[in-house]
Amino acid sequence: MKTLEKILLTGILISSIASCVPTKKYNDLATKSNQYRMESDSLNKIVDENRYLQYDVKRLEAQLKKTSEENESLAERFQALDQNNQDLLFRFDQMVAQNQALLATTSGEKQALTDSLAAKQVALDQRERELQRIEEDLLRKEALFSEASTKFNDYELQVQSLTTLLETQQTKLNALRLKINQALHSFTDSDLTVSEKNGKIYVSLSQNLLFATGSTSIDWKGKKAIIHLAEVLNANPDIEIEVEGHTDSSGSSGQNWDLSVRRATSVVKVLTGQNVDPKRITASGRALYDPMDSNATAAGMAKNRRTEIILSPKLDELYEIINQ
Repeated sequence: MKTLEKILLTGILISSIASCVPTKKYNDLATKSNQYRMESDSLNKIVDENRYLQYDVKRLEAQLKKTSEENESLAERFQALDQNNQDLLFRFDQMVAQNQALLATTSGEKQALTDSLAAKQVALDQRERELQRIEEDLLRKEALFSEASTKFNDYELQVQSLTTLLETQQTKLNALRLKINQALHSFTDSDLTVSEKNGKIYVSLSQNLLFATGSTSIDWKGKKAIIHLAEVLNANPDIEIEVEGHTDSSGSSGQNWDLSVRRATSVVKVLTGQNVDPKRITASGRALYDPMDSNATAAGMAKNRRTEIILSPKLDELYEIINQ
C-alpha cells in the first residue's frame, strides 16, 4: 500500500512540475506517469490476487488442521482395532489348538461314527432296493388287478346278459308250456304228459296214443295230438325239437333199437308234414335204455313204451354270449 501511495504522489508531483517544464520533458514525464499507472494497476491486481491467495491459504490451513485431527482420531481407532485383531488372532490360535487336541482325542469315535454311517448307508441302500422292488411288484399287481377288474366287469356284464337271456328263455318256456297244455287239453294224462326239466319241455306220448303193439304207424288220435303240437311249434320258430323213441325191455335189444328209431321217425314225418322246419328236428331211438319206470311190472312197462318230444330254446345267443 505504501508503494502505491508513493506512485500517486510521484504522479501529482510530476503534474505540478509539468506546468513549469518544457513540452518535451512534460511528455517524458507523462509517459513515465502512464507507465507508473500501468504498473500501479498491475500491482493492484497482484495485491488482489495475493489477498485471495491468503484467504485460500487460511482455508487450506483450516482443512489441514481438521484433516490432522481426523487422522489422529483414525489412528486411535486403528490402534484399538489392531489391538482387537491381535486379541482375536490369539483366541483363534487357542481355538485351533483346542480343536486339534479334540480331533486327536476323538479320532477313534470319529472312525466309529464313520463305520456306523457306512453301515447305515449300506442298510439304506438295501432298503431302497427293497422298496423299489416292492413298488415294481405293486405296480405289476395294480396292472393285474386292473386287468382282472376289467375282466370281472366283462364277466359281470356277461353274467347279466346270460341271466337276462335265461330269464327270457324261461318266460318263453313257461308260455310255450301253457300253449301246449291248452292245445292238448283234450288228451288224458294216461295218453300224454307235459313237464319241464333242466330248462326243457318234455311232451311224453304213450304208445297207446300213437302206435299199436309192434307197429310204427301212428293212430289217427295220436296224429291229431301231434298236429295240435305242430301248430304251437310253428308259432315258436326259435324252439329246437328232439324226438326220442323208447321201448320196454320185452323183445331183443336189436328189435327195440330199430322200433324206437322208426317210431321217432314216424312222429317227425307228421311234424314236417305240418310245415315244421326239419332243420329244427332231431330224431333218435333210445330203445329200452332210458326207462321211466321199472320193467318188472306191466304198469311200469306201459310207461316205458313212449315217444318223447323234447323242446328246448335255441342256444345260439347263449353260446355267443359265453364265447365273447
